[in-house]
Amino acid sequence: MCSLNGFFGTNLQNKNRRFRENGFTLVELVIVIVLLGLLAVAALPRFLDITDQAQTATVEGVAGGFATGAALVRAQWIADGNSFGTAGTVVIVDGGQILTNENGWPAQTSAGDASYNSQTAADCLEVWNFVMQNPPRATIGTIAKNDSYLVSAMSSSPNSCVFTLIVNGKEDSMDRNFVYNLATGQVEVNLP
Repeated sequence: MCSLNGFFGTNLQNKNRRFRENGFTLVELVIVIVLLGLLAVAALPRFLDITDQAQTATVEGVAGGFATGAALVRAQWIADGNSFGTAGTVVIVDGGQILTNENGWPAQTSAGDASYNSQTAADCLEVWNFVMQNPPRATIGTIAKNDSYLVSAMSSSPNSCVFTLIVNGKEDSMDRNFVYNLATGQVEVNLP
C-alpha cells in the first residue's frame, strides 16, 4: 500500500510541476492583452460604419418593397381592363381598395381629393399603408418614438411622395429617402 501512495503522490507532483512549467507568464499575458487591444482598436471603426450601411440598406429594402406593392396595384388595374386616362379608378387588392391616377398607379385610399395627380402628405401616407404589407411606422407630422419614416409630398413636383428615414427620433441628417413619382410609378432611392 505504501508503494501505491508513493506512486500516486509522485505522479501528482510531476503533473503539477509540468502544469506550472507550461503555464503563461505575466509578460506573455500582458503581450496577448495588448495585441487584443490593438486588434479591437483597428476593428472598431469598421463596426461603427456598419450602422450607416444598415440604415442605407433599410431604405433600399423598404423602397424595393414599396415599388413592388405599387406595381402590383398597377398590374391589378391593367388586369381589370382599365384604360389609360381614367383617374379615380378603384382597384381592389387583397380585399382593400385604392384609387389610381390615369396611369393606373396608386394615388390614395379615400375619395376626398378629386385630383389623383397632386399628392398631399396624407395621400402619400394612405398609399404607404396600402401598398406595403406590414409597413414600418410612418408619420406626416410630429415624430413619435416608434416612427421609422417621415412622409411628405414633394413641393417642387406635386405628383411625388417622399419617404425619409427617421434616425434617433429625428429626420435622417444624411437625408436617406426614396421618392415615389405618381405619374410614372418610378421609385427613386436617394442616398448620400
